[in-house]
Amino acid sequence: MLGSRLLTRSQPLFQRTFVTQANVAVTNENKTEQGDKTSEYQSSSNSFDPPRRPLTQQFTHQVTNQVPPLEYIDLYKSDLTLREFVTKENKGQIKDMGVELATFHWFEQGQTANQHLPALHQFDRYGQRIDEVHFHPAYHDLMQIGMRYGVHSVAWESLPGSQTSFNRHGHLQHAAGLYILTQVEAGVGCPLSATYSGYPVLRRYFHCTNKKLTDSFPLDRILSRKYDQRCLPANLKSGLTIGMAMTEKQGGSDVRANTTKAYCDNSHEKRYILIGHKWFCSIPMSDCFLVLAQIHNDDNLNQSSSSCVPSCFFVPRWLPNGERNPFYIQRLKDKLGNRSNASSEIEFNNTQAWLLGKEHDGVKVIIEMIHGTRLDCAISSAALMRQALVQATWHARHRKAFGRLLIDQPLMKQVLIDLLLESEAATALVMYLATLFDATYNNIHSNNASEIGALARIATAIAKFWICKRTPETTYEALECLGGAGYVEESMMPRIYREAPLNSIWEGCGNVICLDILRSMRKSPESLQAYLSFMHETKGSNKHLDAALERVEKTLLTKDLPSNLLERHARTLATQLALCLQAGLLVRRLPQTVSNAFCSSRLGPNRGSIFGDLPMDVDTDALLTRLPF
Repeated sequence: MLGSRLLTRSQPLFQRTFVTQANVAVTNENKTEQGDKTSEYQSSSNSFDPPRRPLTQQFTHQVTNQVPPLEYIDLYKSDLTLREFVTKENKGQIKDMGVELATFHWFEQGQTANQHLPALHQFDRYGQRIDEVHFHPAYHDLMQIGMRYGVHSVAWESLPGSQTSFNRHGHLQHAAGLYILTQVEAGVGCPLSATYSGYPVLRRYFHCTNKKLTDSFPLDRILSRKYDQRCLPANLKSGLTIGMAMTEKQGGSDVRANTTKAYCDNSHEKRYILIGHKWFCSIPMSDCFLVLAQIHNDDNLNQSSSSCVPSCFFVPRWLPNGERNPFYIQRLKDKLGNRSNASSEIEFNNTQAWLLGKEHDGVKVIIEMIHGTRLDCAISSAALMRQALVQATWHARHRKAFGRLLIDQPLMKQVLIDLLLESEAATALVMYLATLFDATYNNIHSNNASEIGALARIATAIAKFWICKRTPETTYEALECLGGAGYVEESMMPRIYREAPLNSIWEGCGNVICLDILRSMRKSPESLQAYLSFMHETKGSNKHLDAALERVEKTLLTKDLPSNLLERHARTLATQLALCLQAGLLVRRLPQTVSNAFCSSRLGPNRGSIFGDLPMDVDTDALLTRLPF
């Protein structure tokens, strides 16, 4: 009897720690679910709570002045900037999501999903290729709750009784949902973001392929709020996700250098055979992928791939006949951060794919997806800043040094308020961008829809560059607020810090984004005009903003400015555009104490170069009430 209760040394730690919860009696309903071997989703049985009443009296000392575990924080209610944009009228289920994900349990799920990494299984026990990735149950739990709240789908869900009109606040609700979920765990944001941004591409082009394919891949299940982790043909699943594979070893962001070849197999069905590889393919367990490849035929067999324009293809994991599509996962990346999410290197060998759009039109086809994922990169980075601020503030509210709480130390106040300004400016910008997406896709302001679309395009690139660039520095400063306690893995801070550089690298690194901003202003002058029109509405609100905007206009409107000079200073220009845009939004939407402090500390003559180096005119005490605690 006693022997049956002993835990083996080889049993995983999470099972040993929570074995009592696994033995709790279940209801008849749960028994039925557990007995169903075809269940589409099986949750982890673990329930995480902080240790109760730990012993503070040690053999040599009494443990005092330690920060208690953060057991609950309403991720919606505690965020004043989020509430400024996501209100009672447009919040959907965001308030409920902020409450449900507010507990210690979900933060520990994120920690556990990162401790137990995805595992690649290339073969089954008989030596047959399966190329599947297995994840820890905590990862599936997080995916399930993200999909239940429609992070991937809410922007594209039709209004009741309509097949054409989208949720008019769907992109804002998507942004807020991703923002909240990323604060708990960022790894699941990648599949949810790719599905959100890939759906409009498929909605536009997928029906033009062929009936066998469309029957086997029901597009409406991409919008399902049911998470189905099983590796099965799409028509047997209750929910589907989208991935993408663009970059290759020799080219990286330069997709025109791609060498993956596409050979036409059936022109009537738009079916091609792919031969080649992808250097980065995240979320390889997606049900389908958007892939860039070079079409090869008799006319261009001797043409170098660098002179070709790639085409965009739909690549399902399973074929219409129910067989696996050859999709060879070579290995998983051993990444710095984002470790709960699988990123892989893949090879195509006789892989079937269907052309989306026209031949050699791949960048034009997939750019809509990239536009959405760039928005999500900025959203996720803003979320990391916010959660870093939460952790730093909680620590400062409970830790004493030199006879006072850290929060009462004047210099710590300076640092926390500086972090607050950076976080709130980032949150305001991404939420405003989401409202522009809503206006663009739903044609809400039909009289100036083109101007809104132009502003959304350039502002998304600006936000992606600047917010993602600021995140590593912001999260590091927040980590330092915790001292040594923030540098150990039991803290959440190392995970946030490792995640921080990611979004600046994915979907176009800093230099690529800056050059895209310049290219956008050259090819689409209306985007620059839309930006300047938006900023002119704030003139007179703050002297530092007025002066900064005047400098930007002087640079941009200078005639005959050498293009190589502008390109060399593209980062400087992108930074100025971003700071002015953030300041303009804060002037419009947040209290004057916030906007004045931001403009003085980011655009004024006495701006500092490190966090905590605030100008003397910033009233830190007035801003303390905006901290999470």
